[in-house]
Amino acid sequence: MKRIEWLVMAIVPAVVVILGTARAQPGQPSLSGRSGDFSAASDPRLSLDLEPAAQEILKQTMREHLQALHDIVAALAQQNYEKESAVAHEELGFPKHHQIMQREQGMVFPKKYHELAIAHHQAAEELAEAIQTKEMKRILQKMDETIGACLECHRAYKL
Repeated sequence: MKRIEWLVMAIVPAVVVILGTARAQPGQPSLSGRSGDFSAASDPRLSLDLEPAAQEILKQTMREHLQALHDIVAALAQQNYEKESAVAHEELGFPKHHQIMQREQGMVFPKKYHELAIAHHQAAEELAEAIQTKEMKRILQKMDETIGACLECHRAYKL
């Protein structure tokens, strides 16, 4: 099996497992060892209490982040490290943070939300740097940390 095929076969299931933690059953740990119960009956997340227009803006941002993660994995499958790194930096890192801040002008978020957002963008910047090394173990570790930062926010807040 070619190295790239092996990498894709390793990465895609890893991303599915990481994202799958959000669907773990109550009382049942996810494969990563973290609980991810998002059922309405026991949902401990705080509501951001945003107006409908603000909710749409936030949903757009989350869809863009998901698209960026998809693009990074697709570029990784093609060993296009330059594109991967650029997407991680531009679409998940601090340039994206500044774009989002302009889009969200006037929206009020809790301090903890901002801290989680900064942690996410920082993780993405570290991912962009790791990609440049072309060291798969390091790249996957930073990808896990970046997706984990997304999950931390989703575990804390809901729309």
